[in-house]
Amino acid sequence: MKEFKKLFENVTGSRIYRNSLPHGTDCLLDLHKRFGRDNFKVVFDIGANIGQSAIEYVTALPKAEIYSFEPVSSTYEELSSNVRSFSRVHPFKLGMGSAAGKATITVGDNSRTSSIVVAHNGGKLEEIDVDTVAGSAERHGIDLIDFMKIDTEGYDLQVLAGAEPLLERQKINIVISECEPAAKTGNFVSFQNLVEYMSRYDYHFFGAYEQQPEWSGNNSVLYWNALFVAGKLVTAGAKLH
Repeated sequence: MKEFKKLFENVTGSRIYRNSLPHGTDCLLDLHKRFGRDNFKVVFDIGANIGQSAIEYVTALPKAEIYSFEPVSSTYEELSSNVRSFSRVHPFKLGMGSAAGKATITVGDNSRTSSIVVAHNGGKLEEIDVDTVAGSAERHGIDLIDFMKIDTEGYDLQVLAGAEPLLERQKINIVISECEPAAKTGNFVSFQNLVEYMSRYDYHFFGAYEQQPEWSGNNSVLYWNALFVAGKLVTAGAKLH
């Protein structure tokens, strides 16, 4: 059997794992194994883009209500269209930040690159509405967020600042955010700054996911998604609720 496995892997260029993928390969699989997918009830999808993550979450987390926030008008229209058939996905034309109000975002040619932080040459400017995570949770009567994804092209620490009242009480169980190894491009927060920020509120680094090599092909990593869990969940067998 081992010989057949090796032969199959060599021929197909794949790897076979008997029971599950190694930790750090698939975020939702790791969370499922540790905490049980039915225990995720509320998801905040910040920087929802056109709904890629929301559709993944609604499939992988069958008990979760997904609140998807996307501030760019044209991208929000695509998001709304793509999630229309999913009753548990709730799209909002909003950005998240440290305070409620207005902000100016540069809309990139690729909707994934629209940014409040980084101005793209020739990019269209759009005024957007901004809320805070804590304020939005209160308005929707949400006391606990089980999983919060942040993908805001370098604006992640401002989003977290708007979640501080919840982070202080560990009313957000799990946070995942894009980051780069060090402050280099401006498109992402640095991993070090992110770790330092989350540590203030007793959140622990759980794993790195979706590592993206340098676009140039250089042998180094450009960015990844860093996942943190609240201190109350660090103990083996800890429950979300």
